[in-house]
Formats: sequence, structure tokens, C-alpha cells
Amino acid sequence: MNTTKQIDSCIDLLRKMLGDPNNELSSEQQSKLKKGIRDLKRLQRATKLTHKQVFKVVSQIAEAAFEILKSGSGE
Repeated sequence: MNTTKQIDSCIDLLRKMLGDPNNELSSEQQSKLKKGIRDLKRLQRATKLTHKQVFKVVSQIAEAAFEILKSGSGE
């Protein structure tokens, strides 16, 4: 699987999280997911990125997803 397909897969998963009616996402959580989608699209278009730039985007998305999962489990 190439990088473009991997990023597309991640974008699809984030969109599913946004569109899932069973998720009761706060507006802050929704905005973090939307920002994550925008950032992934930016990564996809970028031609030269440092590892630090990629790490920053991935870590922000992972943090947002973790917060959503944590809040959904009642913790």
C-alpha cells in the first residue's frame, strides 16, 4: 500500500468518526477531527516534508482520536 492510499484510508476513518451518529462528539472534538483531515490532505499534497512536520500532524490526530475514544468509554 503506498503512502497516498494510506493517507486516504486515514482520512476515510476520520470522516467515519465524524459522521457516526452514535458518536456524541463535542464541537471541539469535531473541529480537531476536521483539522486532522485538512492536515492529512496537506501532507498528501506536500512534496518535501521533514519527519518533524509529519510527526506533528500524526501526533495531533492520534491525540484527538485518543481523547474521543477516552471520552466515549466513560473515563
